[in-house]
Amino acid sequence: MKTLIIKYLPTGESSNTKRVLDVFLSKIEKSSIEIVDLLKTEVPIFNEQSINAYYKRNYHGKSLNSEEAKLLEQNDSLIKQLKSASIIVLACPMHNFGFPALMKAYIDATTFHNETFAYDKKMMSGKKILTIFSSGGEYPNDIFNLNYPNWNSIALTAHATFNFMGFDEVKTVGTSLRNENNASQNLTIISNEIDNVVNNWYK
Repeated sequence: MKTLIIKYLPTGESSNTKRVLDVFLSKIEKSSIEIVDLLKTEVPIFNEQSINAYYKRNYHGKSLNSEEAKLLEQNDSLIKQLKSASIIVLACPMHNFGFPALMKAYIDATTFHNETFAYDKKMMSGKKILTIFSSGGEYPNDIFNLNYPNWNSIALTAHATFNFMGFDEVKTVGTSLRNENNASQNLTIISNEIDNVVNNWYK
């Protein structure tokens, strides 16, 4: 069973998200793991030419010429890699209450009609996905509305997008480790949450 880790850790070794991801990795160290570092990976963003090629092929079922196909090469490579794993883990900090731009770009680059989603089929059936994040403040994972602190749009986006894609299970775990007074307690709590996920997914 292969685990694909997609990480975006812009603060490097000092990253609080890395501390949480390291907890997860320590619990699955005997598993087959592939890691994608988005700081070192080209993530394509649609322009007028590439989105037209995408619609032509993925919505209208038409063949692409070599120039059009080249426009989607990086998307196709990332999607192939994504589909090769049984468990996918996204790890990133919260930026402005949501996914940072590069992680959201990765999600958009791999959410392709008739590849990873369809309106009448669960394209990612048989797979599970976990989102790990750290944040400055503390936000609930299961409530989202306009009342502070219920502004965790990472959890909202992850559950909406990945359930739509048809993953068997979609989980999010997040915490704040910024405050030294409760960082140790919060790390223990999220470690227990990760334990529950690992124990259920890696039987």
